Amino acid sequence: MRNEYFRKYFLERSFDNVNKFKSHGPLITIARDFGCYSSQIADLLASRLNQESKTDNKWLWLSNEILTEAAQSLEVEPAKIAHIFGAEERPFIQEIIESLSTKKYVCDENIKKTIVRIVQKYAEQGNVIIVGRASSAITQHIKQAIHVKFIAPVDWRVKQIQQRFDLSDIEARKKLQAVDERRRVFMSYYGGDKHDSDLYDVVFNRSRMSEEEIVESIISLSKMKKLI
Repeated sequence: MRNEYFRKYFLERSFDNVNKFKSHGPLITIARDFGCYSSQIADLLASRLNQESKTDNKWLWLSNEILTEAAQSLEVEPAKIAHIFGAEERPFIQEIIESLSTKKYVCDENIKKTIVRIVQKYAEQGNVIIVGRASSAITQHIKQAIHVKFIAPVDWRVKQIQQRFDLSDIEARKKLQAVDERRRVFMSYYGGDKHDSDLYDVVFNRSRMSEEEIVESIISLSKMKKLI
């Protein structure tokens, strides 16, 4: 009960000034089921957007940079806040102990609030693709944006995980279930525990479309929505 109360309080306080930005976007967010790797797509998409853009503003893509900048802002090592991205909140009693025994202590709610601020900052600046980091939920207020998600059948994702981590089929399935659940919980921190139709403009099946096909589809949509 306590955690749910503070989660709701945090969300209300984090988003209360969200519409006070002077400008928004253009922005593209990419969410993905575990196993639907997206770094190459994001890199190719940024390159294509820069080719098609009619302005001098360069597109870039971010993911791990959000973690790094959050850690720098909080003046701690990235490892000290990585548990939040893995949806592993510290028990209340552990937070108390660490606050008394650690010189530079940062509570979980402050970490979450910092993530919101950084994601919103880049969304406000625009010309950015943000991969993961609950960006699709955090930036729902931005009109000049496209929110996409990559999905695929479990068996397809398991094969991708096996190849990347050199795991057996059983090990890969266990890892998939664990990471999918952690991502679901992480999204819930930011009000992202909703149906896909409430969060995303388009969903791509990675098992049915090539990276190039997905990128060109997003480029076409970006033109229609006047992001470029």
